[in-house]
Amino acid sequence: MKTQIRTITLVITSLLFILACEHDHHDHNGDHSHDDDHDHEYHRMTVWEEEREWMVKFELHENSGRIEGHLYITENSSPVRNASGTLRFEYDGSVENETEIEHNSGGKYDFELFFGDSDTPNLVADLTAGGETFRIDFGETDRYAGHPHSPADEVVEFEKERQWLLDFATKTSEYRAIPELVSAIGRAVPDLKHVMEIISPVDGHIDPDDLAIMPAAGERIQRGDVITAISPPLTAENSWVEKRLAFIQAEEAYERAKRLIENDAISLREYQLREREYEARRAGYEHFIGHGESGTTHIIDEEDQLYLKASKDGVVSQNYVTPGRQINSGDPILSLYNPDYLWLELTGYSEEMDRLSEIRGIELRTGRDQHVTLQENQLSLISLDEQSDITGTKSMITVAADNRDKRLKANQPVQAKIMTGSGDRGVAVPVSALFDEESHYVVFVQHSGDQFERRVVKPGGRYDGYVTITEGLSEGERVVTEGVYPLHLATGNAEIGHGHSH
Repeated sequence: MKTQIRTITLVITSLLFILACEHDHHDHNGDHSHDDDHDHEYHRMTVWEEEREWMVKFELHENSGRIEGHLYITENSSPVRNASGTLRFEYDGSVENETEIEHNSGGKYDFELFFGDSDTPNLVADLTAGGETFRIDFGETDRYAGHPHSPADEVVEFEKERQWLLDFATKTSEYRAIPELVSAIGRAVPDLKHVMEIISPVDGHIDPDDLAIMPAAGERIQRGDVITAISPPLTAENSWVEKRLAFIQAEEAYERAKRLIENDAISLREYQLREREYEARRAGYEHFIGHGESGTTHIIDEEDQLYLKASKDGVVSQNYVTPGRQINSGDPILSLYNPDYLWLELTGYSEEMDRLSEIRGIELRTGRDQHVTLQENQLSLISLDEQSDITGTKSMITVAADNRDKRLKANQPVQAKIMTGSGDRGVAVPVSALFDEESHYVVFVQHSGDQFERRVVKPGGRYDGYVTITEGLSEGERVVTEGVYPLHLATGNAEIGHGHSH
């Protein structure tokens, strides 16, 4: 019995020893696989082309002479799912090994390649996606590269699969001219050169039964729209009824005179008197009903009511009348403005306004927290009031703005940055790339498709959606412009880099 127990014990011990040796063998081979992705050591190579990103992420197995991993294809921040093609090792123009990519999920594709005679071949892809063909040269690989190089101690990974679930985008920093700026506040108002006053052509009162047709302030009206209805008095000095009656009587007398002259029943002189009186009455009548292009309204004569129609397009800036109100000929009814042309009335400190020798552009932050940039050819100076308040420290500038793109509205409050002079050139990124951490600002620098560095930077001037970075960033480095906050949360425990000297 004891002999059997010793035999079983020896067998179990031998099996454990063999398993341990096999496990130790695989650990040193470098060809092992783990279920936990964090145990892998990946090399990364990334190519950016316009709105596309190509990234290979692979393990290097030195002993077996192969690499295996994934190809990630992104276009406009979204995964490309329909790609096909090959990856290959090339050296000195010759193909050493080639393999087809296999779709895994989303924009992720699997591959495996073996080194040939060269230890430092180029990794090249020939791919088809969305009906287009692409050749991507990822650059040189090294069979004996060993452990992957980390570009910075504070670099963290943010998986492509997570990026694809977000509004995620990146952009390379570039040299841009950020102009000298003068800050001001104010509002957009109607351009007085493009304001029309619609006045009442007759005495009368605004019909209370037609309240629905009276346009309100801010309402857009088009040529031919009914503005209001006026009920003229039946009897009054110079009343509309009197003018209409005089015209009708003159017309009837002229028609009768035409019949009589044909039968030689009246003299030519008498006929001509009737004709001249008719022409005069008709001219007066047509003047009031607004025939022709010069008037601001046309009148539809419905005998007991007059309907006023707009003769031009515009937006109501002010309504002067109310239903039932008595009005006289010449009283204002509506004020219309053309929304294509506005004035910007902007107030700032006089010492800064004095620098406005020229206006090269204006960036406006509107009440909707959006930014509108107007270029020099869309602006013209109207006036500069050097003392616009009792303290004498403020000045107001009035600038005419071309608003045919309809980005501004009248009476809209704005915060303005007025561009004067050329300013300085510097490394700039979109403002959306800058993250405020209260005590400092950071940007997220992309080193590869899924590796990011959280870097402290010093921002400078801002204009037209861009901000200069005076310290901590070089031209051509790629930064995250959309998806910054999720990346901030994902890298919250990372050690913060304090920039580089450039």
